[in-house]
Amino acid sequence: MKDINVINFFEENNLNFSSKFKLGVTNLPSNLDFGKEINDIKIDELHANMKFTFSNPEFSGLGDKFEWAKSAILLTYNYKNKTQPSMFTSPGHGQIARFAEKDYYLPLKNKINEIEQVFENLNIKFKSFIDNPNHYDRTFFVSSGLGWQGKSTMMLTPGSGPWQLLATIYVDRKFKESEIKNYSCGECNLCQISCPTGALNSEYKLDSNKCISYWLQSPEVIPYEIRNAIGNKFYGCDDCLTSCPPGQNNKNVVIFNKNQQVKLEDIIKEDNEKLNKTFYWFYIPKRDAEYLKRNAIIALGNNPDQNTSNFLEQIYPKSSSHLKIYILWALVKSGNNDLCKNLVELFDSEDKSIKKEYEKLKVMIS
Repeated sequence: MKDINVINFFEENNLNFSSKFKLGVTNLPSNLDFGKEINDIKIDELHANMKFTFSNPEFSGLGDKFEWAKSAILLTYNYKNKTQPSMFTSPGHGQIARFAEKDYYLPLKNKINEIEQVFENLNIKFKSFIDNPNHYDRTFFVSSGLGWQGKSTMMLTPGSGPWQLLATIYVDRKFKESEIKNYSCGECNLCQISCPTGALNSEYKLDSNKCISYWLQSPEVIPYEIRNAIGNKFYGCDDCLTSCPPGQNNKNVVIFNKNQQVKLEDIIKEDNEKLNKTFYWFYIPKRDAEYLKRNAIIALGNNPDQNTSNFLEQIYPKSSSHLKIYILWALVKSGNNDLCKNLVELFDSEDKSIKKEYEKLKVMIS
């Protein structure tokens, strides 16, 4: 029986795809298994404390998850902008990374739902994975002919570069397998050069312990050197994406993008529940918006305006101990050492954790 062309199959079932979507097919069994690769990252402690696919690499990294599956369909969604937003922000403002300025997963999820409906109508067995810890989403990327893994560890495709999101559907139907392409980064290492912390010093490996995006989503106390490197970033870092040539247009038009800038004082003063709703697509540890406020305090310390010191002094007494350690750091960053001392003595003379943080800051100052 002749293998089915996946595009023709969906067209015959009244499902079309815009140019932002690409489809690739890998026949199963594939003999692909990234479990060891994921485990090696854990052994080398390059994953920091991330869980996700690292929780069960033996399953998440396994290509042949289901005996009944005959094909794996990989669907990618290109969310690249036609313009190049400015990376600068006004004093007192913070930057949201391009990949997080809105819920880019939504169009991909909607399309996956449409595909699932087709399979359900035809009584075809399937299993979908999208942004799921039980499946390493890049497993079939290269074998489906969609591109290659870049030195940034991102999956790259000509025309869209790293600006794409991935979903996988296992299906009990034999589709025509995609042709594998011969792509590579060649001598290009702009992603490595652009990384603010050296998290990409080794080609094709990311040291998450140095990754700003990781730390801005982490519940752990952010180290001083990372706080400095964060700069004006409120959420996410995509310097390795914005520097990647396959993801850029020949003629970039630089514009100011209001979706990528937030007023940091407003974030810090906002109700936690409202922050969670406003940024529902962000990964926020434990869905605790205090971590967003922490990010905002760090960005404000690095990108203050003329009112920052007064603002931090005013919010200090009402803030949690967790936020106070970052407020003290931000004040020290701007040279308000005496103010720090006064705040600690006035409000936290008996708080051991705050006093310990203040002693560390004094050593940093000296």
